[in-house]
Amino acid sequence: MTVTIKELTNHNYIDHELSATLDSTDAFEGPEKLLEIWFFPHKDAITTEKTLRDIVMARWIEILKLVKCEVLSMKKTKELDAFLLSESSLFVFDHKLTLKTCGTTTTLFCLARLFQIIEQELSWDFQTAASGKYKPFKVFYSRRCFLFPCKQAAIHQNWTDEVDYLNRFFDNGTSYSVGRNDKSNHWNLYVTETDRATSEEKDCIEDDDETFEVLMTELDPECADKFVCGPDTSTAAPAELNEDKGHNLGYQMTKKTKLDDIYLNSSQDSNLSFHHDAFAFTPCGYSSNMVLDEKYYYTLHVTPEKGWSYASFESNIPVFDLSQGKQDNLDVLLHILNVFQPREFSMTFFTKNSENPSFKKLLRIDESLSEYITLHKIVYDLDDYHLFYMKLQKKI
Repeated sequence: MTVTIKELTNHNYIDHELSATLDSTDAFEGPEKLLEIWFFPHKDAITTEKTLRDIVMARWIEILKLVKCEVLSMKKTKELDAFLLSESSLFVFDHKLTLKTCGTTTTLFCLARLFQIIEQELSWDFQTAASGKYKPFKVFYSRRCFLFPCKQAAIHQNWTDEVDYLNRFFDNGTSYSVGRNDKSNHWNLYVTETDRATSEEKDCIEDDDETFEVLMTELDPECADKFVCGPDTSTAAPAELNEDKGHNLGYQMTKKTKLDDIYLNSSQDSNLSFHHDAFAFTPCGYSSNMVLDEKYYYTLHVTPEKGWSYASFESNIPVFDLSQGKQDNLDVLLHILNVFQPREFSMTFFTKNSENPSFKKLLRIDESLSEYITLHKIVYDLDDYHLFYMKLQKKI
């Protein structure tokens, strides 16, 4: 089911003033900081009546101000709230959240206030008496190395400082630097040990989680130009009461590049619901959130500037199961590479199941990408997850 024009007018929240005044002229840093916190292993394990989705919009705006970003728009489904931000995205489920922010955002500065709000408003108390630190079910924090690290806020200028800051909040965290540091193209990961007691308390089955991420640099110029729009760019889409130019152009970019057609979710193949929210920045740049089957998302962010062009894709969609075996993450990757045609890209795949068909196929990915050479290829066993990381570069 590709995106339709009604997606421009069915937001649950939209900041029209911000949409009209947001200017990406000084934007420069594409690579995102990705923070994912699982407070509970599953929504059925929540120990109080309220969940993260009961936190009101004003509180999320307050939290995001600490991160130095704002909410452009938000869409609700039965299972999650998908926020499109001035710098990337936030996804809020009942029991977990994923915050992805680019530019010079201060992602980790939200932690103290976030835990304070969930304790005050949800009666969730994850603070341990012994250390005074927090022990949610699972925490992930990751990022690619920055293109312009010196322009970041002090806390985010180097990985060691970020890890030290995370260790102020969490017990049992482990840090990984993946790839060759001397090449300045590595990927960093911080992850806490799984709190088994959280799931044992209510004898709850954990979510069978998987996450696929592709980070691309040096995009083909013709592909990057599809995400550029000047201040005089017009739109041919119908005028609607609740639309604005940025969302309207984002809709058009999505259709033009077929980014709404990555997964086999057309109406003739399935009855899965599909929600879309996209924004085109002036003079250039693009962000989008897509929600499939009410609870799975994929998100794209593009900074197409010549000299430091970058695009990212992230998804928690269990594509093989959802497509009933018709598609896997290799198919998804090939679609994405066709849209952006990057000179270099890295990909990570997290799964709890080493027998996952996508995991097995991605391990042999170099057999399907004859125009690329493999720079790094690494597999980690991380507590209850398997991580596959790969870095590739186009042949000269």
